[in-house]
Amino acid sequence: MEQAQPSLSTLLSATGFEYKTKREALAVGSFRFELESLADIDQTIDDLFLVYQAEGKTELFEEMCPYFGMLWPAGRVLAEYLARDISRFHGEKKILEIGCGLAVPSLVLARHGIGVFATDVHPDVPLFLKRNRELNALRENEPRFVAIDWREDRAEGGPWDLILASDVLYDKTQPASLLAFLQRSLRPGGKLILADPGRTYVQGFFEEAAKNGFSVQTEGLYGVLIGEVTRNVIG
Repeated sequence: MEQAQPSLSTLLSATGFEYKTKREALAVGSFRFELESLADIDQTIDDLFLVYQAEGKTELFEEMCPYFGMLWPAGRVLAEYLARDISRFHGEKKILEIGCGLAVPSLVLARHGIGVFATDVHPDVPLFLKRNRELNALRENEPRFVAIDWREDRAEGGPWDLILASDVLYDKTQPASLLAFLQRSLRPGGKLILADPGRTYVQGFFEEAAKNGFSVQTEGLYGVLIGEVTRNVIG
């Protein structure tokens, strides 16, 4: 069957930058929905860099690079993993997705009536999240958004029962930062579900977690490594 071409649109950021976007159908488990994302990540990066260059702020560009605006394979697979047995997450009271980007795992949970906080450091993530809530008739604040840099911050509202993350270990400093975040923010007995495309640092993260009070189980799904990292209960 021929796949329908995505429709094109735009989203205007608070700074006045116009994101060129595409809107297309996406199926995750039994969840069928519309997702708006960047039409072309490479072109968006080039266009946004020219804006920062013209403003003499190129030093800020690395942090503001719009990688959040596309659905990366690990994020898609994490959403599929959650949807595979969605009923197990209805009992989790406090769920947090870190580095959420387009927040597709959080959207899947919210679509099934499961409360979740989606978090990211990029200021334009809420813009896309709002549009995707509207496209899929989700309630105004489901999933809820809060700005958190998990590399440095403690997530207010914790300790958390479940933390979700996809493709967050792409820098050599991040495994230690993620482990420290879990130690600050995850309750004893709580769990991280991490999806990783097989980057250099993921196995080292699992090994360090196992040495520091966590149990680790892994499996492969659609070419992505899924790790369930549970904080051990002491005593």
